[in-house]
Amino acid sequence: MRMIAAAVTAALLGLAPAQAQQITAKYSGIQPLDHPSTYSEKYFAEEVGVLTKGTVKVEAYANTQLGDAVVSVQSVRNGTIGFATVSTANLNQVVPAMDMYSLPFLFKNEAHFWWFLAQPQAAELAQQMEAKGIKIIAYMDSGARNFFSQKAIRSPDDMKGEKIRVMASPVMVNTMKALGATGVPVAWAELYTALQTGVVDGAENNHPSVVAKKFYEVSKYYTLDEHMRIPDTIIMSMKLWNQLNDDQKKAVLEAGQRAQAYMRGAWHVSEVKDLQELKSKFTEIVTPDKAPFVKAVSGLVAEEGKRLGVEKTIAFILDSQKNF
Repeated sequence: MRMIAAAVTAALLGLAPAQAQQITAKYSGIQPLDHPSTYSEKYFAEEVGVLTKGTVKVEAYANTQLGDAVVSVQSVRNGTIGFATVSTANLNQVVPAMDMYSLPFLFKNEAHFWWFLAQPQAAELAQQMEAKGIKIIAYMDSGARNFFSQKAIRSPDDMKGEKIRVMASPVMVNTMKALGATGVPVAWAELYTALQTGVVDGAENNHPSVVAKKFYEVSKYYTLDEHMRIPDTIIMSMKLWNQLNDDQKKAVLEAGQRAQAYMRGAWHVSEVKDLQELKSKFTEIVTPDKAPFVKAVSGLVAEEGKRLGVEKTIAFILDSQKNF
């Protein structure tokens, strides 16, 4: 009997490691350590660990350690890494319709932006990513985007002939063209040098990103035109998703919602603080009349909506502006 009991105990002990096997996944972030996105990525990783009771471990890497946004999308898609924070503009390489979010002046304000992301139309867009190997877990705030440049931009006329850095987004390239400039895709990690050496004359992004990367050192003017509100996303590899049991999947989704809420708070604090800092860093903060910019891109919005096959969704968003 003792021999049988010992054999059973040994067998059970042999099974224990397999049952307690931990899944480890890497999370790719592109922002510096002191950026609100990086804080949120670390928070997400911690929450996944807590909610899965340690059965899923997420290792967060910042500052493009695992590659830039374009590389991260492909790495998530093929399962090399589990998670990444990327803009929807970077997801157009997988599902072109995701570039809809890059359209200029699509959202009236922050409240309108977040309202739409909770609508069924946004969920339908996100669902298209899953067949391509990527699951959108949550949205991350990335504020309104503004121009920073060597010359003051007060109207679209000031953009004629300018080379403006954009993400690898056809909509963003075409938006710059509509404004009279040339959109030049440049990797995020290479932008400071591109501005410093004159490869581009300017770029566009949000307050926290301008502060974190110190772009005020290589540009003089900051134009608060708020031409785009493009959501960042927490994306997950479908290969990793399919490895998880139901409880782990539920935990990851919950962690995503907690990180989304955390990021909104962290973003607001950072955005207010960083704008104050930028007022002392740039030669001038320009607050232009937005109407000429909106007029210059009005035809583009319709054309791009048709090209991307999202005319109805865009009409829905534009019509809902009146409620905000």
